[in-house]
Amino acid sequence: MDIIFSIALIIFNIYCFFLVGIESPAPTLTELGAAFWPRIVISLMLILLVVNVINQVKLRKEKTVHEKINIVGFLKSKLFIGMVLVSIMALSTPYIGFLTSCFGFLVTYAILLGERNIVKVILNSLVFQGLLDIRLERGIGVFRNLALFLEGILLNIKRGL
Repeated sequence: MDIIFSIALIIFNIYCFFLVGIESPAPTLTELGAAFWPRIVISLMLILLVVNVINQVKLRKEKTVHEKINIVGFLKSKLFIGMVLVSIMALSTPYIGFLTSCFGFLVTYAILLGERNIVKVILNSLVFQGLLDIRLERGIGVFRNLALFLEGILLNIKRGL
């Protein structure tokens, strides 16, 4: 199953490699261009995926025992719950804004990973939000007002007021 998934990811990454080149503006003589770093990341992912496929094939040759896929165990695992949390964050971001959805994701994911000190979780999430300094979706209604309010506070902190 790992081999099939890795091969599917290799095919998808090859598609993305060429898509990034087509969709990005052409580089100038003095700039690397918008496609440079995404292509570097995709190339590194391709190398690691090929290494993974080779290792899985070697491991498969040594081990002839067929492994059973435990779907129920996977659906109960922290990995799957984390994937669901990322999906919820991605789907909710346009409505409740990046700051709110990211804060909720960070708190929930920290608790999922076993952090039990709620004050520490909330403080770390707030610090991460302040250091991230990315202005993405602000949300709708009260969430937009909250995002603008928090951005104003962060801006004043950075200015030293």
